[in-house]
Amino acid sequence: MDDFDIAILKRLQTDCSQNSLEIGAEIGLSASSVQRRIKKLKDSGAIKSEIAVLNPDSFKGLVTVIVEVVLHKGGTAAINRFSEKLNNTNAVQQVFYIAGQADFMIIMVCQDMAHFEQLSQGLFMDNENVAKFTSNVVIGTKKQSLALML
Repeated sequence: MDDFDIAILKRLQTDCSQNSLEIGAEIGLSASSVQRRIKKLKDSGAIKSEIAVLNPDSFKGLVTVIVEVVLHKGGTAAINRFSEKLNNTNAVQQVFYIAGQADFMIIMVCQDMAHFEQLSQGLFMDNENVAKFTSNVVIGTKKQSLALML
């Protein structure tokens, strides 16, 4: 990955609707060269996906909850089982396996608090391997980004 690839990635991760001509004009490459590089970056897995980021404020009632989870026992099988259950839950947006006092940090966006209660019952309360979980309801989002420092 060279400086041109990094320049392309910086632009795409903040606005993937830019076309190859616009990007090329900004960084000094032809549109076809930019297209070839983007294809190579996709094929290599450096570009994971292209998505539309929705504004949660545009949807009434949504509740963002950050959940810390402590498991009774770890190990690859237990961690994979728990991760798979989270990965199969649409309201779960991000899952981090972490070091520290908790084992997992989970970001969920639920339809409302009743929806969160229903999900927490199945994901955490009824899970025999969950020793403890702590829920933090987000009052307001001050910054949200998936952009990497390149």
